[in-house]
Amino acid sequence: MKTNAIDARRTVKRSLEGKSMNGPENGRATRRTRRRNGLIAVTLALLAAAGGGEIWATQYAQDRIAASVQRGIGLASAPRVHVNGFPVSLQLARKKIAEAEIDAAQVPATMNDRVLTIQELAIHLRGVHQEQGGQERADEAEVTATIAYDDLSAFYGVAVDRGNGEDQVVATARVPLLGQVSASARVGVAGPRAIGVAAVRLSENVPPTARTLLKSALERQAPLDNLPEGLALRSVAVTDHGIVALMAGNDVDL
Repeated sequence: MKTNAIDARRTVKRSLEGKSMNGPENGRATRRTRRRNGLIAVTLALLAAAGGGEIWATQYAQDRIAASVQRGIGLASAPRVHVNGFPVSLQLARKKIAEAEIDAAQVPATMNDRVLTIQELAIHLRGVHQEQGGQERADEAEVTATIAYDDLSAFYGVAVDRGNGEDQVVATARVPLLGQVSASARVGVAGPRAIGVAAVRLSENVPPTARTLLKSALERQAPLDNLPEGLALRSVAVTDHGIVALMAGNDVDL
């Protein structure tokens, strides 16, 4: 009998505890949890939508700039464009991209019969906005153009390679009966948009014919006419990979 009484008390206690757990306080806690989970779900959904919109905005801005540059400088394919800053969607709404980086290869620098090709072109833009007609314009632009020695040789008609100094190149031509004849020269800024060769020096024993051939070949300036309007040449450096021209400008048409 005593055992049955104990079991009965335990059954009553469990029943009371069950009622307490399912009481008003527990119901309110459950509702709060559901509301919190709902808010989290909505927030995550909004963030996902915003992230998708930002991806679209970034791709749209990059494609738009790439298309303008491709048309402007006559590229065979669209250049690589990376838009900086966040959020890009807000920049588009304000109609100005804060910064953009452009990388292109095999860029024709001139439009005359003797084309000078830029192997690598890197452009840093600030304040990019679209003009009427779809053309892009940048408030500021800085450009690094690398011209390989093979392309310089094709342009000048004589073999051009790196010289001993920071601004020195060596030009070599083959002359009948004499073989190869070389001259050293200095590369520098010849104009707002042109690279030039000056201070051509040859050995004293070089015949007048060979001297005239080399000097006349190197007198030709290498214009950078096909690059965006508004850029001006700032400096030229000689490297192992070729001639590196630094250009900059304001209100640059792309």
